[in-house]
Amino acid sequence: MSQILVKLADFAVSNNPDDQLVVYGLGSTAAVILYDEGVRAGGIVHFMLPNAASESRRVTDYPAMFADVAIPLLVASCTGQGARKESLTAKLAGGSILMGQGISRSISEGNIAAAKKILADLGIPLTTEDTGGNYNRAVRLEIATGKTYLKGPNGSWEELR
Repeated sequence: MSQILVKLADFAVSNNPDDQLVVYGLGSTAAVILYDEGVRAGGIVHFMLPNAASESRRVTDYPAMFADVAIPLLVASCTGQGARKESLTAKLAGGSILMGQGISRSISEGNIAAAKKILADLGIPLTTEDTGGNYNRAVRLEIATGKTYLKGPNGSWEELR
């Protein structure tokens, strides 16, 4: 299998059954995983902040940095790979509070709330999530099966259902 690393403030999509999309280092950041089981196409976005309202310069250079820009971009990219918007399902991971209760909590909770609202506004059902807590995560999407795996505090990969 070919492993495609999805870096911070980036995304990847695929319809190649040999691909796995992987995100490491989910702390206060979050990942939305989209998949269309019928055509076996999907993608992951790893965003940092809930919205781009005050960041017009950065959004041009890093559109996947902001949930409000990144998630619609991921949807469009998945449909470009053959996925049908009405068949997409979503999973959500991340949003840990790692650096105390102040800004980290605000960013973490903002990321999760923004992702949920955007997915709901787009009519994409959120089927499962693993969010919050105070630990880093990693997620992996297998394009051939649509299975998503999460690596949490115990260090082993487990299917995110």
